[in-house]
Amino acid sequence: MKSRALVFSLLAALLIWPAASPAEQRNPVLPLTLPSLQWALEISAPGFVVEKRTLGPWGDSIYLFASNKDTHVIISAFLEEAPRKFTSRDCRDFYWNATKKTPLKKEQVEMYDSGNMAVVEYMVPTFQGRETNQKNLFAYVARDHYWGYIHLSKIRFVPGEEGLFKQILDSTRFNESYQPTAPDLLEYGNLSLFRKEYPGAISYYRKALDLDKHRKMLGRQEWITLVDQLGMAYELSGDFVKAKETYEWAISREPEYPMFFYNLACAYAEMGRMDDALRSLRLAYKYKAKILADQRFPDPRSDSSFRKYLDNKIFMAELQKME
Repeated sequence: MKSRALVFSLLAALLIWPAASPAEQRNPVLPLTLPSLQWALEISAPGFVVEKRTLGPWGDSIYLFASNKDTHVIISAFLEEAPRKFTSRDCRDFYWNATKKTPLKKEQVEMYDSGNMAVVEYMVPTFQGRETNQKNLFAYVARDHYWGYIHLSKIRFVPGEEGLFKQILDSTRFNESYQPTAPDLLEYGNLSLFRKEYPGAISYYRKALDLDKHRKMLGRQEWITLVDQLGMAYELSGDFVKAKETYEWAISREPEYPMFFYNLACAYAEMGRMDDALRSLRLAYKYKAKILADQRFPDPRSDSSFRKYLDNKIFMAELQKME
């Protein structure tokens, strides 16, 4: 198993740079919600691709960034716990007071209300001496003790394209009975694991797996991350038998993914089963080249799971053969 410091460093990166989200899948509805909420702010945005989705490390904020390659409209949206209960106009005043002080030249500024949202629109004609003609619309929302905004923007905006923004604005709504999706639960599990709340992490991960069986929303990389993190949660909680079972099941689904074999070897090592650990390590090295693009194959010598075998001549000799 990776050292605990490295584990939580990686988890923090997952929370801030959300590799475990359906980042390249088109989804007509983009939800903003948090683990503590029973509702979601939903943005209807057909044709948009979510490029980044970030759950704050304490579960009190969420950010997403999405783009539409056909219309060239960009959406960035943010929801966070507020210091107290505010209205949408309070939210607009707070953020706009900061925004209007930025050096960007802003023209055609308009303020109005749209349903339960307080809106600001403006144009940025130039940036660093270049013509941009960027249209910006900020729709601010507030509910209970949470507030946030939806930012729509488009460079080289021309008259007649107002409908691109209006369509998104008019379809944004609060879903009063939002049910978390598998990607949501994966994020919540990562958050619980980061906070060392292992039973909660295991519960979220298992629910995400069950949901994904009935409604496939996770891509291959997200599914691998989910199962890998579930096994890690079991290991960190000391349940090495469950970790072993998880990785064995995962291997039945992904028989050439090296990190499932590596993590299975960690579980065996923690259980004192050196021969089984070596067998799994051999397979991990066999498929080493098939690791995911953003991952790095670990060194067993610096892994705490194998520490007790570093003075074992048989273990070290077999490890050298693998390398």
